[in-house]
Amino acid sequence: MIRYENSIKVIIFFLISIQIFLYFIGLLRPSIIYDYLDYFPLTLLPLFGAFYFSKKNRFEKTVSYLYSYLVVVLIFFPIAFFLKLDFLTTYSIDSQIEVNELNLDSEYLVNIDTDGSVFLSFYNNTGYSVDIINRPGKIGYPQVIETLVGNPRAILIQEIETSRLLQVSGWNINLGNQNNWKLEVLSFESKFDLNNVNLSNSKITGTGEIIFGESLVVDEVTLSGSYKVYVSENLPVVIIGNALVPSDWINATIGFLNQTDEVYKTKIIVEDGSQVEFINLKKGNE
Repeated sequence: MIRYENSIKVIIFFLISIQIFLYFIGLLRPSIIYDYLDYFPLTLLPLFGAFYFSKKNRFEKTVSYLYSYLVVVLIFFPIAFFLKLDFLTTYSIDSQIEVNELNLDSEYLVNIDTDGSVFLSFYNNTGYSVDIINRPGKIGYPQVIETLVGNPRAILIQEIETSRLLQVSGWNINLGNQNNWKLEVLSFESKFDLNNVNLSNSKITGTGEIIFGESLVVDEVTLSGSYKVYVSENLPVVIIGNALVPSDWINATIGFLNQTDEVYKTKIIVEDGSQVEFINLKKGNE
């Protein structure tokens, strides 16, 4: 029985070490500490009970059962974290914002200003959704402020004060492609999937990756910062400013062109001091 108890203790120590390791490699948020505290009758009390009964020789079976139960707890809670189960403080409903309908006749300016990451894409509907990127970071939960007047109407996505243990690496933002959008974004290590949507002239500042899909409709996009930009081979663009472009692009008077026999649909302006590399995106990889 003692040998079994020692083996269980080793497994518990190993599971705790794994969770610490997952935090340091950026996968497990320290907010899982809150999860254990929130459910202390199921987590901490059995732990204290195991310590208490381990000092009394006649409760060896009880101690073994409690340690075995703790192994299950230490496996279940990280799994619940990665599955984003709502009952956990780590991933609560407060971190999600969803608006299913917006006025189709209005244009909306999405203004994002954050030191974290933004993963932005479009879906086939109206409205928008904002959610956390469920990884450790230094960014608070998002809040959305909409203006009811003006043209365009503004949708401000900004941080709210959030406990240090609950902070995340950034936000997932999805916009309905049936609405008319204009983007003004400052973010870092982000990814923007711009496809199958109509945009007004927009500006993206920071670092990360951008995809310009073949179904994107936009007259002008201004880039400032450090980006890798993947451009669909079926989307004619002209690049104005200093940038690294594929060898098969044409250096014309007005800028770099990715198509020789097409009138460009999109003008991409690279601001001075930026480091932007353009890469051909083959059909089927979008």
